[in-house]
Amino acid sequence: MTAALTIILPHKRNKGNDAALRIALDCLYANTVNDFILISDAAYDQPLYPRVNAMVEQATTEMICYTTSDTFVAPGWDVPMCDAFAPDVFLTGVVVEPGAIVPHWENVHKDFGRKPETFDRAAFEAWCASGGIVPNGIGFPAPFVFPRAGFLAHGGLDETGLTCDHDGFTCADLALFDRWTAAGNRVRRVRSFFFHLQRWSEEREQMDAKRELRQA
Repeated sequence: MTAALTIILPHKRNKGNDAALRIALDCLYANTVNDFILISDAAYDQPLYPRVNAMVEQATTEMICYTTSDTFVAPGWDVPMCDAFAPDVFLTGVVVEPGAIVPHWENVHKDFGRKPETFDRAAFEAWCASGGIVPNGIGFPAPFVFPRAGFLAHGGLDETGLTCDHDGFTCADLALFDRWTAAGNRVRRVRSFFFHLQRWSEEREQMDAKRELRQA
């Protein structure tokens, strides 16, 4: 059977992230309904966005999902994504965050654990099965599903450090979304659930993130 989509998963190597990756992979293989191809890499300190762009270029399917190794997918997450896929649409889901740092304002703040060893997968999956919560807005643009051709045509994730500012959240992901919609394309949120650990895995990253928020 031909794979429906390619999953792009960059991984930052350290002890905590490695533990999270094991859960992320288990969730992907247990909770993804459609056949997929997984493209992943692992690096200690290499820039993220060039790695993501390179993996997208390697992909052989038109439908691609970009996710991270500290993000865990819920059962059947891919079904609404595949159903809604179109060449002019970026698809986002519902990202649940525990509050290890300030959650993105369009995500759901609900604590199912802040480390791999405290992640309550059963409770998270039960919450999703009960209907979850789908707030307004598009949420944070990772994970998201997108057309490979459109992603590349709009420059992918900027590798020069260019970002945009959305109420204090700056990243190349949001800059790409701005270019995408400025060209007349759409961003659509679907009922697809993810749990994000929020950079908890390295104490230095947590401290840096909190310091950035205080100085903003």
